[in-house]
Amino acid sequence: MRRSFRPSVRRLAAALVLAHSLAGTGALAQYRPPPMTESQRLAREGEAAQVDASAAATSGDKKRADAKYRKALELFEKALAAEPGSVQAAAGLGAVGLALQDYTRVAERLTPVYAANPDSLELAYPLGISLFKLRRYEEAVPVLQKVTVANQPEHLLVHYYLGNYYALIAMDGEATVAELQAYLAQRPDKVAANDYQIHELLGRGHLLKGDPAAARLSFQRAQVGRAESVSIQMGLGAVLEMEGKMAEAMALLEGLTTRFPQVPEPKERLGRLLLDSRELPRAEVQALAQLKLGSTPAAHMLMGDVRMAQGRPAEAETEFRKVLDLAPGDVGAQISVGMALQKQGRNEEAISFLEGAVQSGADSLELWATLGSVNRRAGRYARAVEVHRRVAEMAPKQALGHVLLGADHFATGQWDLTIDDYTQALKLEPEHAGAKKWLARALAHRARDRAGNGRLDDAVRDLRRAFDLERSSAMARRLGAALIQQGSHAEARKVMEQGIQLPEAAWREHLVLGYARLGAGAPKEALEAFAQAEKMAPDVAAISDVSAGSALAEMELGQVDAALKRLTDPGTSKRALEVTRANLSRAYLRRAFSRLEAGDGAGARQDVESAERAGVGGNSSDLGRLSGFAKALAQTEEGRFADANTLLKRVLSPTPSWARPNIRQLADAYVLYRRDMLPQSRKFLTAAIKRPIPEQSQWTSALTSALHRREAERAYASGNMKAAEKALKAALALAPDSAALQHNLACVAYRGGKSADAVATWRKLEGTVPQATLNLGIDAQERRRSMGEAVDAYRRYLASGTASRAATVREWKDRLQMLYGISDSAPTSNPEPSSATASDTTP
Repeated sequence: MRRSFRPSVRRLAAALVLAHSLAGTGALAQYRPPPMTESQRLAREGEAAQVDASAAATSGDKKRADAKYRKALELFEKALAAEPGSVQAAAGLGAVGLALQDYTRVAERLTPVYAANPDSLELAYPLGISLFKLRRYEEAVPVLQKVTVANQPEHLLVHYYLGNYYALIAMDGEATVAELQAYLAQRPDKVAANDYQIHELLGRGHLLKGDPAAARLSFQRAQVGRAESVSIQMGLGAVLEMEGKMAEAMALLEGLTTRFPQVPEPKERLGRLLLDSRELPRAEVQALAQLKLGSTPAAHMLMGDVRMAQGRPAEAETEFRKVLDLAPGDVGAQISVGMALQKQGRNEEAISFLEGAVQSGADSLELWATLGSVNRRAGRYARAVEVHRRVAEMAPKQALGHVLLGADHFATGQWDLTIDDYTQALKLEPEHAGAKKWLARALAHRARDRAGNGRLDDAVRDLRRAFDLERSSAMARRLGAALIQQGSHAEARKVMEQGIQLPEAAWREHLVLGYARLGAGAPKEALEAFAQAEKMAPDVAAISDVSAGSALAEMELGQVDAALKRLTDPGTSKRALEVTRANLSRAYLRRAFSRLEAGDGAGARQDVESAERAGVGGNSSDLGRLSGFAKALAQTEEGRFADANTLLKRVLSPTPSWARPNIRQLADAYVLYRRDMLPQSRKFLTAAIKRPIPEQSQWTSALTSALHRREAERAYASGNMKAAEKALKAALALAPDSAALQHNLACVAYRGGKSADAVATWRKLEGTVPQATLNLGIDAQERRRSMGEAVDAYRRYLASGTASRAATVREWKDRLQMLYGISDSAPTSNPEPSSATASDTTP
């Protein structure tokens, strides 16, 4: 950059003093400035030559300008030699040196002077620019930053240089945008035509900041000045990449390769994108096209990467070695050669090559990292750990070294060390995706080992932490399964209901959800989860696994026949067979108890025998004793009371874990009831409910009511209406809405002479209790002698469809019609039949 002439501060001060002395009083006129030193005289002559050079350059006389600049440089050199610390001479040399682009001379001469005068912008500006041009960025940037802080218009280009550095070397988006916006705010209108360069760099800065919208706007502004600039178009392609529009980005780059066939950069970038998307044939086309333009490191590197992706490591090695021939010491190529050797199974060569690279002075963090990883893949774990510890020491504030150590320890199954490594990595970089992923996997592995060693609570803690780190359906499944094993079904259900919403959730996640819901007491929702799992199941074995779970849910829902159908045909899945072995006998017993409730003793006994064949674990096991209990109840239903008593004594002494303390008394009360030994049954029942158990209340109430009803029936049959009435009222107190009890109490009232009350009750119950219609007919025939009403009532009773004494009643009806000549006309009413039952009691 050329420096316009500007008189030094000393010269300006001297001139002002001289002017003042010429116009002042006689006394002041006696003042004379001190004589100039040799250095000052030479610097003054240098400045004069510099002014002449600038004038010649402005007039277009380049030859004369060059000569004058070199004369000025010579004078400034002499001035600086005469006075090595002269800021005036050094500043003049710096300005002229920039004009002549003699950056090495400027850097060499100005560095010691600037060190002694670090606040001098006259020195900082030419020194910083020269260091920058020499690519000595670590020295240049601090100097230029001092200049830019002053924010002087004459130092405008410093903003541009720093913007370039931050955009292309430091990759600092915030700093890039700040410097270039400062440049645009100060640049003169006459240089606005070159703003496209600034906007292009601004676009790159916004890309570094992760702001694609601002980047697109900057690149579009740059297009105004250079519509067909390849670099600007590639910037717009990078915006599309950041937005995830890969197809559009590749289409844009493909257009550039067509319009600018001799430019290699679009081919390089398009090849990389195609490589990332695994479109290897198209990527190879771009690599070959780039090589045709010239044998460059970038072209051979792309071709090597394509060959590696194609599984051709030997050819890839050749390409990477060509890169090293063209650019010796290229770290990326050295790493790639090592990886290519390893892919060929030449592990020792790969290690030797990389060891040689680091020993030759290539002290690259990435190279050391690769060396350790190659050792790990070759099974040399100790050396891998040693090298990766060095990586951690080289970059103590980065997670890289700890992540690599974690991979080494992961490979050897040292879960505690692995977890420590990745935990340390996350302390340094809390959002490191790789550290989170592999820490979660290591925790899952340690949890598996802990669960296998009986440390289930520790395993669950590990898996909770793993699920927090990796919100994946697979991790949810692991945690859900462990929680089910722990017995925490409600939490397992919550986890799995999140898990099935995550990407890649499949049939296994729905299967575990089904078991979690089942354990949490929600069999209906469990069956829904199993149904979804069955829809997603990929094969017959998976369907068998799901079917086993569905069987358990159906069993809980009382759909025992459906459950047994599944369990008796489990398929070939090992898991399904395990579920079947564990639950088939239980399913048979569940159906046995259902049949006992329906009074089907023979069917219940058959199910118990099937359960025993399926395996109940022996008579001493809980399941074996439950089987014996069910068999005893079946024997009771079949009237084998002695066998039932013997079996109950054996299976209920001592009280099994599944039974309540009063189970023996309740069982004896029931057997005695079935034997019609009502007082003895009541005695055992009364003793059993002295300390009521809430879940037994319905059953004990039903047995108490049954005893009252049976006592009422016996009293009624023996003619003891008072005892029958008392028993029926006691039963009715337990079930006030029982139509059957109301009917039978009316029969007792009828026998006691309260005919009108009884008939009123029967009329109210007609259509609900068929016997009520029958009793109305008997009353009409025998008490009121109304044969037509009797025939009509008998006809309604027969039409109810539930007439238990149909043959007898039909005979009565036909006889009355024959004796009294009553026609067989339609009945006067036809109440709806009812499923209600009542004792077949008639007055």
